[in-house]
Amino acid sequence: MALKYKEIMLAYSNAVEEKSPLYHQLGQHMAEDKEMKGLLSPFTGNKQFIPLFMSAVLSTLYTTEHELRNYYLNFSEHPLEMDARGFEVYKSFVTSHLDEIMILARSGDLKKNIVERSALLIPIFHYMTEQSERESFNVIELGTKAGLLLNYDWYGYTFNKNHKVGHTEDINIKMKIKGYPHDTLRPLTHPRLKYGLSSDVIRIEEEEAFNWMMSLFYPEEVKRRHNLKKARDIFLAHPVELLEGDELDLLEKTLMIMPDDEPVVIFHIHHTKNWSDEKKIALLELIQRYSATKEIYHIHHQLFGQDIFIDYTHNKVIKREKLAHLELDKMKIEWLLGQPLVL
Repeated sequence: MALKYKEIMLAYSNAVEEKSPLYHQLGQHMAEDKEMKGLLSPFTGNKQFIPLFMSAVLSTLYTTEHELRNYYLNFSEHPLEMDARGFEVYKSFVTSHLDEIMILARSGDLKKNIVERSALLIPIFHYMTEQSERESFNVIELGTKAGLLLNYDWYGYTFNKNHKVGHTEDINIKMKIKGYPHDTLRPLTHPRLKYGLSSDVIRIEEEEAFNWMMSLFYPEEVKRRHNLKKARDIFLAHPVELLEGDELDLLEKTLMIMPDDEPVVIFHIHHTKNWSDEKKIALLELIQRYSATKEIYHIHHQLFGQDIFIDYTHNKVIKREKLAHLELDKMKIEWLLGQPLVL
């Protein structure tokens, strides 16, 4: 039985209460409002529509001077309470910009570009350099979207509160790491070649695309927005080549132009969860085929569950190890090297 509009809004409100008091309050107001019900209920069959709508309102607010900005941490250090008057301001903004908001809500993508995921690559790449005795790799990311993880080598990190790695004066990603000798981590050599492959590239240099990326975060996620802004500045200073199309086709074409005498790293984090088994197999077979002439490190997540694995493939021989588990909400990496493989 389909849920009614009020039930859907209250369920959304309760789901976001801990992470976003503002969206929790808005959901409570919207659940009881007949005008909003008339606007939104035709679309609530899509489970993603309400979060898309909230992001679309915020994205539109980024380009529009309006009283509603006083209620969002995006624009005010001390936002007003979303009380009955605040909700009237919200409704006024929505009705005045409804066409723009609905276009964004019906065409948008909820996938976030979370810069903090790049911290996971530091111990993994450090481990690879120790194992291979190579300092430099050429790097390919599958599902790159805006390509921000590919600039992991230009970011700064603080592990376990006191060990700094990289350019912490530009951006400082703070991460806990368990089970790894974090005091051995050091800045990484910049890859000579970097390619980001995606079926849907986001051009972060374009203001509209960047506003949408910012709007996918809850208003209360101040730190993530700060890091995203910094990462954009770094990307503009150190751009990465992003290729759009079928990701497996692009991967094959990119591997073809990679030099045979330099190791290649292929990585994807939080990307292949919804791939079919056939597509996952095709990816592994493609990498296996090119390992006849290239030394390939494949860092993968969600091919075999939620842990991070690394496949070392060369001369069509594969060695697979479980490496880590990332809890992004807790900003914590657990190092799992040596644990049994259960696929």
